[in-house]
Amino acid sequence: MSWFEASSRVPLLISYPKRFEAKNVKQNVSSLDLLPTLVDLVGQTPDPRLPIDGQSLVPFLEGTESPRTVYGEYLGEGTIAPLMMIRRGPWKYVTCLVDPPQLFNLEKDPKEMQNLAVSTDSAIKEVFDAFTDEANQRWDFKRIHAEVLKSQRSRKLCWDALTRGRFQSWDYQPHEPASEQYIRNGIPLEDLELRSRYPPVDAMGREKPRGHAKDMAGAVGE
Repeated sequence: MSWFEASSRVPLLISYPKRFEAKNVKQNVSSLDLLPTLVDLVGQTPDPRLPIDGQSLVPFLEGTESPRTVYGEYLGEGTIAPLMMIRRGPWKYVTCLVDPPQLFNLEKDPKEMQNLAVSTDSAIKEVFDAFTDEANQRWDFKRIHAEVLKSQRSRKLCWDALTRGRFQSWDYQPHEPASEQYIRNGIPLEDLELRSRYPPVDAMGREKPRGHAKDMAGAVGE
């Protein structure tokens, strides 16, 4: 995993021809924008008690575009330390505790071949320094890294304990036996078909009185 375009950029298509005209939005957006967008489409607003980084994309769909900043956080497979990204305008800034920082101008360098983080140009260096300060204010990299390692050690301890003696998976297993949760597993197929008939019939195929739900598929309590 990396924050290169080929790895992280995914097309987002929204079709609502009754409300929005077809257009191409060039601003930066994120999958985190999907929830507030759906909430906005039904005329509601997200609960302020549950803040999220995403923003509604409805203004973009209506033709009003404004500069957007997208933040990316990756702590999964393929990296040994938190890997963070800031995308604003043509710029993409990537930082990690164990790797050199990266800065790309995607308008001039769409294939991300020139890392401007090492540039000596004063204007570019100013952009780079501003992104670095913003990242350090937004993320406590050492704390995040330490919390990830602690979580890994805790889960490793649990796994070692679960694999001793009789193996017990830590995946949730409901108490109800799954083999008996489906109607086809508990009764003969002929009985199932009789219960599924409408109007309902008895074992001899005779129609039962209306309102008699017993032994019908989906009957309450059965």
